[in-house]
Amino acid sequence: MSSNKTFRIPLMQPYMPPAERDYPITPRENIMRVFRHEKPMWMPAIFQSTQWPLCRVFEDIPPDMDRDGVDWFGTKYKYEAAQEGTTPVPGLFDEIDEWKEKMIYPDLSRVDWKGEAAKFERNNAMALGIRLGNGNFERLHMSEGFEQGLCDILLEQEACKEFFDRNGEYKIEVFNHLNDAYHLDFACHNDDWANAKSQFFSNEVFENTLLDSAVALADAVHAAGCGYMLHCCGMMEAFMPYIVNDIKADVLEIQTINDIRMILDKYGAKTSPIFTPDPYIMYDPDTKVEDVRAYAREIVDKYGAHTCEGAGVVIKPTGTRPDVFYAFEDEIYHYSMERYKNL
Repeated sequence: MSSNKTFRIPLMQPYMPPAERDYPITPRENIMRVFRHEKPMWMPAIFQSTQWPLCRVFEDIPPDMDRDGVDWFGTKYKYEAAQEGTTPVPGLFDEIDEWKEKMIYPDLSRVDWKGEAAKFERNNAMALGIRLGNGNFERLHMSEGFEQGLCDILLEQEACKEFFDRNGEYKIEVFNHLNDAYHLDFACHNDDWANAKSQFFSNEVFENTLLDSAVALADAVHAAGCGYMLHCCGMMEAFMPYIVNDIKADVLEIQTINDIRMILDKYGAKTSPIFTPDPYIMYDPDTKVEDVRAYAREIVDKYGAHTCEGAGVVIKPTGTRPDVFYAFEDEIYHYSMERYKNL
């Protein structure tokens, strides 16, 4: 790619439906092998193997990302066209010691979870996953502002832990309602603990504040017979011992700025990262079909289930050109099937 080439990489990957083909087992069974830390038959594609119901009565986040909104705690969200989505506006409370007074938890028993779920058209060939809304640290800084949130998690650790534990109880209750209504295969907890260079806080602070609530939520998901996915943006490698040994996340939705090979080598028997291909390849208008097929084989060779003790990575295909997207997906499917056949 020339240094002066410009092209658009969307902030939000548009959904591309699964390719139509005859599978030896369903995509659901294949990806759930990964959640059980077993060898899949091929490298599963997370969004082409999963249904994600949009539960509109779950108002932890406003369901419409193309307009201003408000969640059921009263936090407002501002739509930003440049970001292709909404951003929460802090102001629910100003510092951590105000949360008990100003953060009012909804009565989840009054929500019509099953009525909403009845509108959902289930495809049993696909896994059923759901996101559990804003994470505990995210809920802190979206309520009082990011700078104040960082100050409080460093200086007011006991108060923050109390807040995180209470919010964690709420998220367990949310999960139980969602699972009872939808009969989930797995749940994804989103909480970003790092930026592009490093973690937001030390391991010691994490242990003192967020760890217990994160473990409790993951334990509740596992106790219900569901897989547990953790979404965590940024350079989050330093938290891996907690994520694997305490939280026991089955699948990690992380960025490739982290050392994926190291994670597979050290932790691959217990967890599987999601790998997102290079957007400068997948969105480049000059990328050729044969380029992405070669790139797909490279990813399988580097990160497949045959290279580690566990299930290898889960792939997250990207792109807006159907020829490129489906050539990449097709090569991932067929080439990994060949490489995995004797596992």
